[in-house]
Amino acid sequence: MERISKMACICCTLLGRTQESKTDVHHARVGHGGAQRAGDFCTIPLCHDDCHQGKNGVHGDQNYLRILKMTQIDLLNATLERLYGETR
Repeated sequence: MERISKMACICCTLLGRTQESKTDVHHARVGHGGAQRAGDFCTIPLCHDDCHQGKNGVHGDQNYLRILKMTQIDLLNATLERLYGETR
């Protein structure tokens, strides 16, 4: 999680935007109940004020995910590719 917190917001990066607030570590929430979250390995770097807690972010109406045509799992995949590089 420490490495994730030092990364740029994956959503801003994919949208081609400049990140304007600190990076939060977001636990991917797909296929879990309302009070459950994924483990610490399944984390995504998101800027606090916009892509994480903002009205268009993952805890808002998720408009940015719709623009990107991605899910939180897709963001996790993009994060892992940036962390470890593509191994194809």
